[in-house]
Amino acid sequence: MNIIAIFGLGSLKVLLMLLIAAGVALALRGRPARLRAVIWGTALIGSLVIPLVATVMPALPVVVPVEIPGLSSADPGLSPVDEIRSAHRDRSMTTAVAGDIRRFQQRPVEGWRIPSLDTLLLTIWAGIAMVFLGHQASGLWRMVGIIRRARPVTDESVLDLAADVRAQTGCRRRIRLVTSSELDVPAVYGIFRPVVILPIHSRTWLEGRLTAVLQHELIHLIRLDWPIRVAARLACAIYWFNPLVWWAKRRLDLEQEMACDEEVLSLGSRASSYACHLLGIARTAIHRPTLAVAGLEMARRSDLEERIMRILNRSKHRKVGLAVILPAAILTAALVPAIAAVQPTEPGPRPASPELRAALAEMEDAERRMEPHIERITEHELEFHPQIGRLEAIEVEIDHEAIARIEAEMAPILAQIEEIEIDMEPMHAQLEAMHESLESLELHIDDGTLEEIQEQIHEQMEAHRVQFESIHVDMEPFHEQMGALHAQLEPLHEQIKAFHLEAMPSREEIDRIHAEMEPFREEMERLHEEMEPFHEEMERLGDRIEIALHNDVAAVLRSHLGSVTNPAAPFDEAAARIVEDAHIHINDDVLELDVSRREVREILSDLFTRSRIGTQNAFDDALEAAADEVSDLEISTD
Repeated sequence: MNIIAIFGLGSLKVLLMLLIAAGVALALRGRPARLRAVIWGTALIGSLVIPLVATVMPALPVVVPVEIPGLSSADPGLSPVDEIRSAHRDRSMTTAVAGDIRRFQQRPVEGWRIPSLDTLLLTIWAGIAMVFLGHQASGLWRMVGIIRRARPVTDESVLDLAADVRAQTGCRRRIRLVTSSELDVPAVYGIFRPVVILPIHSRTWLEGRLTAVLQHELIHLIRLDWPIRVAARLACAIYWFNPLVWWAKRRLDLEQEMACDEEVLSLGSRASSYACHLLGIARTAIHRPTLAVAGLEMARRSDLEERIMRILNRSKHRKVGLAVILPAAILTAALVPAIAAVQPTEPGPRPASPELRAALAEMEDAERRMEPHIERITEHELEFHPQIGRLEAIEVEIDHEAIARIEAEMAPILAQIEEIEIDMEPMHAQLEAMHESLESLELHIDDGTLEEIQEQIHEQMEAHRVQFESIHVDMEPFHEQMGALHAQLEPLHEQIKAFHLEAMPSREEIDRIHAEMEPFREEMERLHEEMEPFHEEMERLGDRIEIALHNDVAAVLRSHLGSVTNPAAPFDEAAARIVEDAHIHINDDVLELDVSRREVREILSDLFTRSRIGTQNAFDDALEAAADEVSDLEISTD
């Protein structure tokens, strides 16, 4: 599963967990805040545990329609049967070693590759998560510094009061009381060596306010609110992209504070007095930078209004015991393994028909029989490698830069020759016309002696001879120019010829190696001829598979469209057209029919509209369902 699927599935599980927690918290909105705090805390911790539990829990498969990408790319120009035949032919076809040495000299160029989408998303997630985690770690470190610089409380009256509050709240853990000028509100920090930090001006507080503050902070310690809140912040850092996690953290903070408020009131404090204490502490607080999850601050201004309204509006504040808390925590925690075990699975493939199963079994048997021949071809190919290495080692050294310079010198001369040839074209045309007239010339010979006849012929040819001589006289200057230009080209041709003569030994060596490889080529041709019967057998099996697929696809179409079309509906024709347009992939024991859903829908609409019975809506729904299944049809061949 790629990183997109992992993050998507994990986010959905966390989303489901928090939505259930939100529903339960909403149902308990009239109950004590401690119940809601337990629900939110357990849900947020569960969001961290879900990925770990999912690795060890037995999978609980849930069948959902999922689009599965094709297992192999196919050539859109091939028919399905051609693709099957091609797949088997490719396994047997080998590299033909021909005279063109360039294909062996080319090598792929390694270069920088663009990161995949999975890698990019993982990098973005990790970078932002590290920012949040770094911010939280910085706050913890700053809080450690504040505690280190704080002064221990030495006032005996305050220490005695703290001992009384420990007894009231049932806190059995040893705590440190310190005062600091760097905080303006009381806070608690730590797990194993907890520290209650009082602001420096707490020395001026009355005993009632100090008692309420100590009760509030010790209740936080008893309930382990600080580590739960740390875990909630960690969940926010891991699932920073999920807004519901941030909202759940916000609700946890508020419910924890209100739960402590309720228990302080259950210890005997008056609601109005306690509300005044909270308001007074908030008034004296000044704005300071957030310390991430450094400590549990008693009077945060963002929550103060809602807390005071809850304190004043609730007439009775009772303590909630473990008998109520444990069932709520256990029920919420039980959701973690249940949700973690859920794994979406695709619908199982349809069973293959007996005809298709038999054809595929025969194809598998043919493949086994082909294996020895393929191995022999592969071994024979390996015998080519030394010769190929010798060919690659031969370097035909030609100074291409020098040849380019010579060709540049030749270019203007050749251009002049071309211009002269263009100027001579009319004269050549005249000569051709005269030759044609001579071929059709009829001589008029009167009777007479041989000398008289010769004289008659000479007189009739004289005009043509004069014309020929005139044309040749006109062409003479051009011939002289052409001769001079060719004389200029001669040394340049000699230089190019010399370069090619230098490369001649290498070319002769290449020809000699090719001659040595000729027996290998002949043997390879013989081996491929031995494979021809297997190719023919594969073609026959491909035809059988195509026919069997027609029947299976037609059965799928009938299961969806049989009730909304008349008995004469062209199921076989539709199946044939769909299979013809599809690509077939065979992977292990599953045959996949990969075809565009749009193409399937067009074929079905074209062929079945005239056969429709019943309502249009029912027909459209059945057609859509048939297109969905057929476009990504999987058939089990096991």
